[in-house]
Amino acid sequence: MGLRDITIDDVKDLLHMKVDLFGALCLVAGRAKEIHENEEKALLKTQKGKKPITCVLRMPTKGHGDEAGPSRPAPKGCGDEAGPSRPAPKGCGDEAGPSRPAPKRRGDEAGPAPKPKRQRRPPLPPIAEQPPLPAEFHTAIVEIALAKNAAPTVAKLVIQKELYDTDLSSGHNRLSIPFSKIENDFLTDEEKQHLLGKGENGKKRFLEVRIVQPSLVSEETVKLCRWDMPKKNGKTSSTYVIRGNWTAIVKNNKLKLGATVQLWCFRVDRELCFALVRVSRNCAA
Repeated sequence: MGLRDITIDDVKDLLHMKVDLFGALCLVAGRAKEIHENEEKALLKTQKGKKPITCVLRMPTKGHGDEAGPSRPAPKGCGDEAGPSRPAPKGCGDEAGPSRPAPKRRGDEAGPAPKPKRQRRPPLPPIAEQPPLPAEFHTAIVEIALAKNAAPTVAKLVIQKELYDTDLSSGHNRLSIPFSKIENDFLTDEEKQHLLGKGENGKKRFLEVRIVQPSLVSEETVKLCRWDMPKKNGKTSSTYVIRGNWTAIVKNNKLKLGATVQLWCFRVDRELCFALVRVSRNCAA
């Protein structure tokens, strides 16, 4: 129910009040609300007093013993008077006639055999979500810092991943670090910009990074690069890769397919360093 227009009679008892324009507007609004509520209550009372009208429609049905009267002729069936009729549908045992060929089942006729599905490698035993950096690696990091007469930063986990064929192949010679799998940001803004550019020879730039190996040897340095690969949907897949002496690290530390490793980062005198940890399956949570 909508609000009706307010008349002068509705607010004549308020005319003697001395208020400003805003006060007068508030008084009129309050009176309009009061009138609206009273009219709604009155309408609800009148509706409660009325009984709803219901109407039940019954369709006349005739059965045995009904009075005679005009009726529709019954449809003709078996045993009715002779007359034109539709031919009955043919079924089993009827006269011979054209029929649809039975649907062919798989394997009825010789054909190309289906390709065997690719067998997935069985899942490896579970590993703790993020085992902490082992104590012996903390010691190795401190020794690197003491050699430079500097204090190391707190080590941060970059990625924990299972090693795949391409991570171990000497032809690829790289460890991939997909952006979507990175646990903690480990590069400065300047380093990120450096990896986006190209050198004078037109090749992608890289960072020389010292790495502590699983054998705790820290003599190797690797090259950290960024790869951007366009997809068919127009998007770009980005990943960091460790190259350079990566194949030597794989051989020296006997890294195997399916092994799980962690890559940690730390800084000594603002220089980026890595620590590669082989995660034991005895670290299960």
